[in-house]
Amino acid sequence: MGIMVFSTSAYGQTPNELSFRFLPNKIIENTDAILQVYAKGDSLPHNINNLIATSSDSSIIQVLGVEEDKNNFVTSVKIHTLNPGTVNIDLAAPGFSSQEVSVTVFSDSKAPTKLLIKATPKTFSTLGNEKGYVAVELANDAGIPIKARQDMTITLTTDSNIVNLQNTQLTIKTGDYFAIGEFEVKNDGATQISASASSMATVSTSVTVTTAEIQKTIQLYVFPKILNSYQNSFGYAIAQLQVGGTPVQATEDITLPVQVTNATGITMINTSAQPPVVSASAPIVIKKGSYWGYTKISVVAGTNGWITTPWGTEGLWNVGLNTKGYAVSPVVQMATTPGPLLNDHTASLDLLPMLATGQDELIGVVHLENDSAAVPGPPVIANSDLKIEIDSSDTNTLSVDPVTMDRGTGSALVFAKVASTIPVPPSLHVVTIAPQTVQLTYTTTISSISSKAFALVADPLLPTILTDNEFPLALYMTKDVMPNYFTNDVTPIISPQDILQTESKTIHQGDSVVLINSKSLKVGSSTISISAENFATSLPIQSLSSKPTSITIDYADKILSNFKNAFSIQLLDSNGNPVFLEDDMQFKLVSSDPTILSVPETVVIKKGNYYSLFNAESSQSGTTELAVLTSDLPLAKFNIVSTSLTPAATITSSDYVDPNTVFIATVNAMYQGVPLSGMKVGWSVTGAVIQNKDSLTDKDGNAKISLLAQDPKMISVAATVSGAAFGATPVSKTINVNQPLVSAIGSNTTPNSTPFSLFGINPMFIVIPVAAAAAGGIIILKKKNMLDGITEKISIMEKISGIKDRITQLRKK
Repeated sequence: MGIMVFSTSAYGQTPNELSFRFLPNKIIENTDAILQVYAKGDSLPHNINNLIATSSDSSIIQVLGVEEDKNNFVTSVKIHTLNPGTVNIDLAAPGFSSQEVSVTVFSDSKAPTKLLIKATPKTFSTLGNEKGYVAVELANDAGIPIKARQDMTITLTTDSNIVNLQNTQLTIKTGDYFAIGEFEVKNDGATQISASASSMATVSTSVTVTTAEIQKTIQLYVFPKILNSYQNSFGYAIAQLQVGGTPVQATEDITLPVQVTNATGITMINTSAQPPVVSASAPIVIKKGSYWGYTKISVVAGTNGWITTPWGTEGLWNVGLNTKGYAVSPVVQMATTPGPLLNDHTASLDLLPMLATGQDELIGVVHLENDSAAVPGPPVIANSDLKIEIDSSDTNTLSVDPVTMDRGTGSALVFAKVASTIPVPPSLHVVTIAPQTVQLTYTTTISSISSKAFALVADPLLPTILTDNEFPLALYMTKDVMPNYFTNDVTPIISPQDILQTESKTIHQGDSVVLINSKSLKVGSSTISISAENFATSLPIQSLSSKPTSITIDYADKILSNFKNAFSIQLLDSNGNPVFLEDDMQFKLVSSDPTILSVPETVVIKKGNYYSLFNAESSQSGTTELAVLTSDLPLAKFNIVSTSLTPAATITSSDYVDPNTVFIATVNAMYQGVPLSGMKVGWSVTGAVIQNKDSLTDKDGNAKISLLAQDPKMISVAATVSGAAFGATPVSKTINVNQPLVSAIGSNTTPNSTPFSLFGINPMFIVIPVAAAAAGGIIILKKKNMLDGITEKISIMEKISGIKDRITQLRKK
């Protein structure tokens, strides 16, 4: 390829911009890389002279040197990385705007740089399980577990006597990535367990021990919120035993006196000497083995209110509970207001949190509302007995009993049989004059239950799981959310097996935290299910991998044809970080259209490297797919766009030439007004013999060809201009050959006659008929494109006279 030189913009003009890319795209510490710099935009590509590059932090990146490739208009900045981090490389060159290039250097993903720690369980009760585990693992800066290259000693410490460490030193063996220690709960309180190792930062995890079980709460509900005082009516005060908002079964009968007070004072209405206006009919009792209880809240007919509302006067009341040994929720406010009996009504369902017991449970209260009122309320009293149907979308999960509302009442309790397991949250449909659909939410409305408030818990012992490597999966029971012991022998079943392989293990009654050897087979997030007789749970897990999981190829945004375009190929882990290879890896490259992009058949990344470079060449503009294939990794596909620049080419020469004469034709190549030097020129000529030719354009973009005219009529000159990023551009021109003069009848000229001239005219263009000469007749002169020139020199009569004299002389000879 010839060297092409293009002039850049003058310094007084607007400076050009620099563009750049790194080879490879993602760079690792303690390696060499290249920063390619080239002119930005769609203008004529040109070299960057006297480029200066510096690093803003030489402790991260050092600039080794700058090299120009004049054939490809690319300047390469060679760099060496020392440490991970982010740094700027500053670029400046005459005729260009300066540029700050930010680059992040990745740490060696195969080298452990930090510790991760996790305690299991993290919360204990002094009345339950007393044994726990602490796991410490090695990871790189991206948080991916990394195997130890040599034995590594880990020191464990604690800041108090809350727990007793069974191991104060752990060893992560060569080829392993974690170690496990045990601890015992000794006292109540909170503590930190810390792990440290040479040249790594100390990490900690917390453990909390409570002196007793988590305190249970009595949660009060009042439905409906407004009672009709038109006549004697009632609503319901319902209490549930809960832990953290989830219903739990009572281990004893719980009696709960109900207090109703005027919201404007603290007078106990039901202890007054006067008949109570609003009162509870009896205390609420939550039976042992149940989680709910209720009582009626009654209002005396004709009750006077204190607040004016759009539908009348309203009284406000506070309803509260009184008990010992349990936390109690705040008081609930309700209202009373007069309202008529109506035939037109809508039934509204208020739902309660539920526990999946497999038994009939109180799930809510249905009450009547006036659906014709302009504003909500007032409550409605039924003037006849009503049957209200509540349909369930899944009667196997939740089957609602028929609801009867007697004449003169406005509310009724709703009972249903709740299944022991809830695979899919159901919805309820209340059938009245205006149907209502109530959607249940599994996590907030129906809670799973195990016998005696026990639940199965599964938790990976490690902070992070490494794919295709074994790790311990912890299984333990909780009682009222606190770690406890297994109450009977169970053999867990864990699925799906194509995601997580586990050993088969029987857990015995009285075991606390049990470790099951497991192996994750899938990179990414998955959900596994664990069942053990009447207990079941699910566990989301995320597995990471330090092995390559994807292929990436980096290339310029604009691939120019007829250039060697540098590509880089490298492998990334599951977090998108570059990784070194433990063995050679070969890649097959396939271009869907080799006429657009030609690539090597194979590329190899060598063992101990994390990328490889290769050149690809484009012959023409267009788009093609580059497929990259290798073993054990998914197919990678990249759409490559190639661009060819088209020069403006012209041929200049005489439009007419004489036969058997030598003449010059010149081809000129320009791009956006800039002469293109060093462009290849291919010539094709018909009707003439090539005497000499240029194969490259000069500094002015010109190439010449010298030709001897041969064809008596026409000569064709064609040239094809190509080179560098420019596509082959053809151009042609047709040149006419001047024709001789011809007589009207014929010619007596012999092939061997000596030519002579008449008035500077070649006699081959003048034909003198013999008969006309003898008679002194008229001579016809015919010479293409010459007659006008002859008559300009002499008159017609002078020419005829001269010709007669000449003929006479010839005859005398």
